Amino acid sequence: MTDVPEAQRTGQALSGRLFLYRQPELLTPEDHSTLGVTPSERPYAHASAVRAIPLTMTEFSSAQRHYPIVFASLEDPYPLAVVGVLKDENLFVDDGIWDPACYVPSYLRCYPFAVATAREGQVAVVVDRAAAQVTENPQYPFFADGKITKETESMMRFCGQYEAERARTSEFCKKLAELNLLTAQHATYTPDGEKEEQTLASYVSIDSARLTELDAQALQQMHKSGQLSAAYMQLYSMQNWRELMVRRGRRRHRGAPAPAENG
Repeated sequence: MTDVPEAQRTGQALSGRLFLYRQPELLTPEDHSTLGVTPSERPYAHASAVRAIPLTMTEFSSAQRHYPIVFASLEDPYPLAVVGVLKDENLFVDDGIWDPACYVPSYLRCYPFAVATAREGQVAVVVDRAAAQVTENPQYPFFADGKITKETESMMRFCGQYEAERARTSEFCKKLAELNLLTAQHATYTPDGEKEEQTLASYVSIDSARLTELDAQALQQMHKSGQLSAAYMQLYSMQNWRELMVRRGRRRHRGAPAPAENG
């Protein structure tokens, strides 16, 4: 077991928001001494009604096999795995269970924990108090004798690693913007029985032509940093738009129930 970080002990307030976290709280022994995690039979129910999940650059190699990887916007180009189309429904979650054949983004595997920044810039651990996994009389307590348990420490370490990769991914996105490699694009489809194409999704992607035209120095720098391979994997992932539509068609055909509510 380990001591509680300074930001936790001082109870500093959170800044910013956390996607999918309904009631994020700084994890403290004062507020959460009787709580902990009890694994849920439906661990991804909270993500069943979303169309995209944040990704880090190191996840591209796994994610590009299953999801189109896009960027949030030209102004804030953070990568996302697209998990649904046309409406807010995650096509990879069925009754709270993620498709076991597909990669689960690290952002979701951190849940119900997260790393956040306190007012004075200190890093702190956050837990979603509203998560179904957070219970009284838990299987894995957050604290024992006022100290963080080994299970909680393990999750804190995983969240810290995710946060480090997130910072590295931000540098990747800055480089893409700096080199003017991002462009707005559209995915289209033709509904059954119709002849005209309709827009499936509007998104931001790397422009393959601009990437090819980069000078040797820029390409070498991206290669050394691992950014070049990530860029090509993002482009490879575009073939998954069709797979998403196939998956959507299968779900509609079997009459899958509506996405579950959070918690």
